[in-house]
Amino acid sequence: MAREGRRNVASIKDVAMLAKVSVPTVSRYLNNRERVSEEKRQSISDAIDKLNYRPNPIARALVKDRTDTVMVLSTSTALYGPSRTIQGIEDAARKAGYSMSVAVLTDDERGGLESFVRSCLDQNPAGVILLNFDAISAAAYKFLPASLPTVLVAGNRQSGVAQISLCEEQGGYEVTRYLLNLGHHTVWHVSIPGGVGSYTRMNGWRRALEEVEAPAVAPIETTWDPDDARKIGRELGDNPSVTAIFAGNDEVAMGLIRGLGDSGRRVPEDISVAGFDDHPLAKIWSPALTTVRQDFNVAGARAFELLKHEIEDVAQGVRRIEKWNQLVQVSGELIIRESTGKSLSS
Repeated sequence: MAREGRRNVASIKDVAMLAKVSVPTVSRYLNNRERVSEEKRQSISDAIDKLNYRPNPIARALVKDRTDTVMVLSTSTALYGPSRTIQGIEDAARKAGYSMSVAVLTDDERGGLESFVRSCLDQNPAGVILLNFDAISAAAYKFLPASLPTVLVAGNRQSGVAQISLCEEQGGYEVTRYLLNLGHHTVWHVSIPGGVGSYTRMNGWRRALEEVEAPAVAPIETTWDPDDARKIGRELGDNPSVTAIFAGNDEVAMGLIRGLGDSGRRVPEDISVAGFDDHPLAKIWSPALTTVRQDFNVAGARAFELLKHEIEDVAQGVRRIEKWNQLVQVSGELIIRESTGKSLSS
């Protein structure tokens, strides 16, 4: 399901028209209210409130000579994927002479998400990179003005905005097909939070099953906590029909393997388990994890490159639609290790 696009925002001209003053008067009000008469200040203030006007952060940044800060919005900085993506952005930004700030998004209760995004924009960032890994990030996107240089990382494709695709759907498809080719009659999926839409690893898992008409069991949802995955592993270990599991990420896979061990099932002798991301612990886990390696650092660096071009366009007073609507694909790689093997029934 496509997400709602960014909103069209009121312009400074709209404010001036409603307040019955000139555009320069509104500009003076925004930058130095004391230079505007009390009567006009009140009219402008009322118009701003009525129109829900937000000053263009790029224009204000240009006026204040503050165009060197990139804002990164993410719901997590601790999880492996977001943390490595942020590192890639920071490294590229530093080399280009830009600074970076990170804001952590929280749940959208009572309009709090919109207020938080607005407070971030009040810092006048030159542009925003949104790590679009879950539903909260998707909701935050609609609060970013269309005039602000913006790049999305991951998520369903959005028109009119530059975006980095981690090709998660293809990765989910490839790892599932690999397990099926080992002779497993089907593959169970334990999903991570936030995976919705056609661009997800879950959708790739489903496509692979449908392609060979393998029975599809409803995916099992879990949290980011590997302890919860361990509990699921114990339950799946008690089900003799389970021979292969595709976990939503490597931490979940690790939790599942511990839970399967608790129930007396061996990996990969009894049940094959594959993860996703290629966490640093994946190759030293016991058994070492079969997984899909994602290059989050490269994704972060490419996201910054796209944003930098947009920022430069704004500084020159132009907007090149073909640039601002790019889709850059950063493909994953299937890494085969010890946690998967042929089905004993094959």
